Amino acid sequence: MQYLGLVGFRLVVFLFRLLPFSVLFVLADLVSFLLHKVIGYRLKVVKENLNKSFPDLTEDGLEKLIKSFYIHLSDILLEGIKGYSLSEKELRKRFVYKNPEILDEAFQSGNHIMLMPAHYGNWEWAVLSLPLPLKHQIIGVYKPLRAQLIEAFVGKRRSRFGLILNPISETRTAMNNPPAIPTAYIMMSDQHPSSRKKAQWINFLGRDTACLHGADHYARKFNYPVYYMHIARVKRGFYEVEFSPLELNASATQQAEITQKYMSVLEEKILEKPSDWLWSHRRWKYEKD
Repeated sequence: MQYLGLVGFRLVVFLFRLLPFSVLFVLADLVSFLLHKVIGYRLKVVKENLNKSFPDLTEDGLEKLIKSFYIHLSDILLEGIKGYSLSEKELRKRFVYKNPEILDEAFQSGNHIMLMPAHYGNWEWAVLSLPLPLKHQIIGVYKPLRAQLIEAFVGKRRSRFGLILNPISETRTAMNNPPAIPTAYIMMSDQHPSSRKKAQWINFLGRDTACLHGADHYARKFNYPVYYMHIARVKRGFYEVEFSPLELNASATQQAEITQKYMSVLEEKILEKPSDWLWSHRRWKYEKD
């Protein structure tokens, strides 16, 4: 069954390779309608998250935001599949890094750094393209797919420009044994933590929110400079990325201080354009005691 699944998935990737972006977005509109109006994919979760994050929204405003989110979600899903076959030239044209030179000083000093993006904009193209503009070696901490054959195929496509993938279960080993060359660790920290006991609690969008502790912990332990990585959609199929420092002297901070700065910046970006965040995720799965 895994083999059949791999054959089917590779066929889809091949077909998407032939698909022009103009047709891709027509298909994305159809997928958006199906997810929102027909299947109701996590619609209850999306409504609850948006209602509690934006309690002053009118019913009409809420419905418009929900519709915009499902269009965004469909774009990301289809662009993600398209990304497995995108050429370097096409990727550079559609995914532009505005200020990668901000990280050059750390590289020239031989320092490892921590990059903290979020599930905002097209994060799949971000991890795929990061090795292209940056001088640092890139290690991405991620959660592997359960289907091993598809996971192996996806891993090869994601890492074809130089990304090194590190399973989240091996984070401690990887962080305690850093490479000899300057490395940028990507740790997306806007998902709910698997361990309630280790969670760092931050007020985020007006609610007590359990946050992952890993980036904060390792940045302070090894005194890695920490940068936020914002992914902004310019128009459909085109994005711009901008880095900004969160903390350049991590060892001098208190526990959860970096997480607080990260969540504050993310909240600011979400309030500017809320539809581009992953509202279908059960972000507030835990409640604070």
